[in-house]
Amino acid sequence: MKSHTPQTHAHAYAHEVESRSRLTLGERVCAFLRHQHPVKTADNVAADTGIPFNTIKTWLDRASAPNAEGYTALWMAYGPDFLAALADREPAWLQEVRRAQESAQLKAEIAALEIKLAGVRA
Repeated sequence: MKSHTPQTHAHAYAHEVESRSRLTLGERVCAFLRHQHPVKTADNVAADTGIPFNTIKTWLDRASAPNAEGYTALWMAYGPDFLAALADREPAWLQEVRRAQESAQLKAEIAALEIKLAGVRA
């Protein structure tokens, strides 16, 4: 399993933003979902959101697009990263929310590693 450094994420995100501006909203949704779940996308999104598999499959096949309820379920499941994926240009407030979320996640990872390290030392 390859670990991602912040620099790797930043480079990948910059590339995504650059290519995202050329996509329609429906295409952005599909790209985000496929990025989240490269394998069994519809199955995994259905599990994450409670949206029926067939509904998600029609989105991924581009036969339809999410309605307001679908967007809400996706936002509730995937948070600010989903909202950022939809925008041509991410607003400053959303960037701040994403930074705060990443900071909290990194602090939780550090805390877990410190607990693991304490167990190894004991």
